[in-house]
Amino acid sequence: MSDKQNILEALKRALLAIDPQQAIHKYVQRQGDSLVIESKAWDLNSIDLRLIAVGKAALPMAQAMASIVGNHTDRAVIIPPHGSSTADLPTAWQVISAAHPLPDEGSLMAGAQVRQLLTSCTTDTLVLVCVSGGATALLVDPLPEIDLAALRLKYQELLASGADIATMNQVRSSLDRLKGGGLVELAQSDQPAQVVGLILSDVVGDAIGTIGSGLTNHPAAHNILVGNNYQACDAVATYLSAQGYRPQIVTTTLQGEARKIGREIAAAIVQEAPGTVLIYGGETTVILPPNCTGQGGRNQELVLAAAIALHDLGQSAWVASMGTDGIDGQSKAAGSIANQQTISLGQQQGLVAADYLERHDSYNFFQPLDDLIMTGATGTNVADIVIAVRG
Repeated sequence: MSDKQNILEALKRALLAIDPQQAIHKYVQRQGDSLVIESKAWDLNSIDLRLIAVGKAALPMAQAMASIVGNHTDRAVIIPPHGSSTADLPTAWQVISAAHPLPDEGSLMAGAQVRQLLTSCTTDTLVLVCVSGGATALLVDPLPEIDLAALRLKYQELLASGADIATMNQVRSSLDRLKGGGLVELAQSDQPAQVVGLILSDVVGDAIGTIGSGLTNHPAAHNILVGNNYQACDAVATYLSAQGYRPQIVTTTLQGEARKIGREIAAAIVQEAPGTVLIYGGETTVILPPNCTGQGGRNQELVLAAAIALHDLGQSAWVASMGTDGIDGQSKAAGSIANQQTISLGQQQGLVAADYLERHDSYNFFQPLDDLIMTGATGTNVADIVIAVRG
């Protein structure tokens, strides 16, 4: 296969490696009438089991839990993004879809139902909380003085600011009663219920306090990281190594402004020998001007900046970047892929790359060239993957 085909196949392997159902089954098992999580067991016939699943991977994580404990609880609130399928869940489980990246009425309803679910917990209560990327917007319980319109405006300002996810979620936690460990405190407000967080990380560094704005970030909770960006990057490296490339994972904590990082990655890969692959995981940012109408996201912007740099350098290399949730910014693409010829091919169609980059409109540059990575919503999320291959 060509370099481009191998890169796209490697990204598919990355998504398979972070399948949310497999992640749950790896850490949660059913042994007769016992529920076993890591080394601890609970008798399903004697505990009051309650379940919350929220995030872009909420449904597959909930489906895995249903296959394990579905006949032992009818107290569950599942909060996926709008448009998610609700098949294969017990009929008694409540599914409330909500919006991302800005909260909506569904997000508020989810917050109210979670509060109700966590009332009257006892020492026999076990609350399982499955958290994945997107949870911050999908589940909100704002302070009484903050209405939905004000909350949405604050979220929008944060998204356009270029702030990293840790900074944004720290602010969002301060506006919400469930975040920052508030969910755990609510579960223990009457008696000390047991809370176990099963966390699929979408943030750089895997900080429990940042993922989902720290819903279960509390000393009284037991949090388990069931999947992260490294697993996805490792799957990329494993596949490309088998194809004869020489891959190396440079970092899984990539941060910074997308276009700057794109240029830096282009400069780095052209210094390597042919067949070298540099793999990066993390999450870059884009600073948007007011009233920006461009389409695209941080991954496409990174690749467009890298393509311009490769063109200027006149060196043979590929760069691809993809959001593992399948959604890059406000566009329909997960990311894009380009090489040193992409800019010239765009020029042949009247596309001036620098203009598209300036107005943050990378989607409309790559679309006519058929260089978008289109996965649709993947049902998982462990931040982004960038692959650079020296031709």
